[in-house]
Amino acid sequence: MGRFLLSALLFTALNAQAELIMLDGHVRAMPPGQPNTAAFLQLKNTGTQTITLVGANTPAAKKSEYHTHTMNDKGVMSMSQVPSIEVKPGQVFKFKSGAHHVMLMGLSKPLTPGEKIKLTLQDTQGQNYTYQVPVVSLLDKKPMNHNHHHHHGQE
Repeated sequence: MGRFLLSALLFTALNAQAELIMLDGHVRAMPPGQPNTAAFLQLKNTGTQTITLVGANTPAAKKSEYHTHTMNDKGVMSMSQVPSIEVKPGQVFKFKSGAHHVMLMGLSKPLTPGEKIKLTLQDTQGQNYTYQVPVVSLLDKKPMNHNHHHHHGQE
């Protein structure tokens, strides 16, 4: 009986960790010679704690950063790096064109529409959230893959 209780408590503790579910996402394929692109996705925090994302990486690029677009008082848009992204419990955070996005810099090779890239996001607790994100053409308005991806845990 004691082992069962210990196993049940351990199972509950492991499942209590925060989870970010990718509801939708895509990476833009760029014309040949373009070294950078961006990933856009929607992440839902199904846990009970705020998740603060502080890092991103992918084998598809040398460097990945969180960026956003802002407009100055003269109406000029500019892009800048953001050190962290907060996703509150129950919230869906949207990385979208013209707003927050994951900038992928120094692509290791041109990305082809239809392929998927591995994208890993890290939080302040050292937890990794890894997703397979489809690559779409710049001409596509919607991502090709609308499947829900459930990923969490350390890699």
